[in-house]
Amino acid sequence: MLLALVGSDEFGKEERLELFWKEALADGSQRMVFFATEYIRDESSLTAAVSQAMAPSFFGPGASVLVRHCEYLPAEEQRRLAGFLPGVQGNLALDFSELDKRSSLSKFLEKQGSVESFVPPKYDFQKWIVNHVQKYFNKRKIEHSAALYIADAIGNDTKRVHNEIKKILTYDPAIQEIKLQHCSLFIKQDREVPAYELQIPFGLRNPAEFLPKLRRILAEGGIEAMMPVIGALRNQCITLLHINTMRAKKIPDYEIINRVMLPNQARFYQQNKMPEQSSRWRLDGLQKAILRLDELSYGIKMGSYGDLPSFELAICGLML
Repeated sequence: MLLALVGSDEFGKEERLELFWKEALADGSQRMVFFATEYIRDESSLTAAVSQAMAPSFFGPGASVLVRHCEYLPAEEQRRLAGFLPGVQGNLALDFSELDKRSSLSKFLEKQGSVESFVPPKYDFQKWIVNHVQKYFNKRKIEHSAALYIADAIGNDTKRVHNEIKKILTYDPAIQEIKLQHCSLFIKQDREVPAYELQIPFGLRNPAEFLPKLRRILAEGGIEAMMPVIGALRNQCITLLHINTMRAKKIPDYEIINRVMLPNQARFYQQNKMPEQSSRWRLDGLQKAILRLDELSYGIKMGSYGDLPSFELAICGLML
């Protein structure tokens, strides 16, 4: 059995590896795990070590092998591994965070149909957390505000999210619904939120999601974070203004996408819910928001917004 796991969804990978080991070790073979990074440091051949481990002996079958961090393998080692795989007998799993599709190793794995992708959700990760809790923790529930806190605190690291939720429930197994206070008590906010992440909740006029992110940005960046916030929101207002103007003229979506999105970002038009965002704003509301952001920008340069609470209040007032 040959298996290549590609992507950054570590929880999904671990689930798949549990099935791999269950099948691979059924014949009594031993489990062996190699780390590609170790063979880069001492310049020895990973392929030779894997071949030796998987070779059957007089006393039993060869080992079932997992190789971690294969994306770090040099091109020459990948070629050696690609040359070894056609004749491989036994069970081998290769773990990649990403796979270079130009390499001979990638082409062979794709041809064999051995590649399985594990990509964490980039959008609506809050919903993924809600569903994950119900599926893996005995149909328990989690508040949407708690799921949003976890997504903001950790990002889309699926394995860590699972472990943090498990930690909360280990502390108090009687919990049937995970609430915001549980998450804030056990999970540290350690992910930096860039200003552009404010654009979608701002466009959707969703203060419940917008305000915690804004407060984190201001808490981490202080006064220096004010101008990036204004720049991100102003850009979003201008984009929505263009979309609304064109939709009012009955211009089709495909043409709007070509006009307002960069060629390599066209997919974000739907993923970022741009049509829904534009429907939440009137033209005059966007114009007023742009003018107000320009006033705030001038005020910051003149020293009028030296304290964060007044700036936060002024920014949140734009969504009213």
